[in-house]
Amino acid sequence: MKKINFIPGLGEKPRDYKALSKYFNIVNIDWNNGKTKLGKIDTLIGFSLGGIIAMMHAEKSKVKTLILCSIPPIDNLKGVKADMIIFLVGSKEIFATKHMKRVYKNYKGLKKFIIIKGADHKIGSTYSKAILDLTKGG
Repeated sequence: MKKINFIPGLGEKPRDYKALSKYFNIVNIDWNNGKTKLGKIDTLIGFSLGGIIAMMHAEKSKVKTLILCSIPPIDNLKGVKADMIIFLVGSKEIFATKHMKRVYKNYKGLKKFIIIKGADHKIGSTYSKAILDLTKGG
């Protein structure tokens, strides 16, 4: 099993991420209850609503790096235990960018904010490359 876990967005399955599955463990979420068993991990990536699931995991178990990709609006990251939080969002996601910047600004820990030029709300080739560059290919 690969050491970096990737939680897809609502309704998505591991088969939707064949290209990234070479580098990451694509987590299969039961979207009826939002639960998954991740155990202790160093790096956790969550896309869209999967980012909320990733945050919930990081509230229970500390992670070294939490990468939040195009997450929906949230109030704050209070209770999240991570050495570093990286925010990724596509340049075409105006709504998500606005809300993620607000949360980023208010977060007091080690953080980074990256806007992916030309990307929208899906993990396409540009978005995948940004994730792989951040994680050194898994």
